Amino acid sequence: MLRTRNIYSRGSNKKFRISRSKVDDFINCPRCFWLDRVKGVDRTRTPTFAINNAVDRLLKNEFDHYREKQTKHPIFIQENLNYIPFDDIRLNNWRENFKGIEYYDKDLNLTFTGAIDDLWLNEDTKKVIVVDYKATSKEGAIVMSDDGWWPQYKRQMEFYQFLLRMNGMKVEDHGFFLYVNGIKEGFFDSKVKFNTYLIRYEGDTSWIPGTLKKLKSTLESEDVPETSKSCDHCRYFDDRQDSFRKLNYGQNLEFEFDE
Repeated sequence: MLRTRNIYSRGSNKKFRISRSKVDDFINCPRCFWLDRVKGVDRTRTPTFAINNAVDRLLKNEFDHYREKQTKHPIFIQENLNYIPFDDIRLNNWRENFKGIEYYDKDLNLTFTGAIDDLWLNEDTKKVIVVDYKATSKEGAIVMSDDGWWPQYKRQMEFYQFLLRMNGMKVEDHGFFLYVNGIKEGFFDSKVKFNTYLIRYEGDTSWIPGTLKKLKSTLESEDVPETSKSCDHCRYFDDRQDSFRKLNYGQNLEFEFDE
């Protein structure tokens, strides 16, 4: 069944919200993004990773402890960083998934949002630092690269930097991924131990304004964008359609939408 909520209407004067994850959907596949936001065709959903969410909550609890005291977390001392957890009354809202940091672009008539994990304060520059928590359990050290999930992680951090700057915040160009990797050795004993990696990343937000303009143009388009060759969702749909045709079911699974 097609979704009827959060649907973009071409030419509307009503403000429309676009989350950071939806911007990433657009980058990955304009076709899927258009079908989702304009026609209400949800993408296949992935399961929630409850353990990762628990680790995320524990890390927030830990840094909130030092935030309340406005003292250095041990990892700052270990890495010789003159940082403290950033304290701001807006932080709780900025962390909420369906609230987050908001920026209204009056030219595009779109409100862009994103929920951060944490912010630290560089006491030397008085600028905030975007921090994103990541949890996994795999062999070897965690090393940043241009493969796998890393391009998405980098864009995620850059988008948060952009949103904060659009809200008048002074933001460092660099941010950190606080990555914890579960250790699989030994016994469970009702607890899991982690190795912790603090990975610095120099963000570049120059791609964002142009991307948001293209996103708006796609929302306003009457025509569905071309299938993306790199999109798993599009490939699945095309393969499914081809299979029906080869089996002579005479079914065409192309979408037809009533205006």
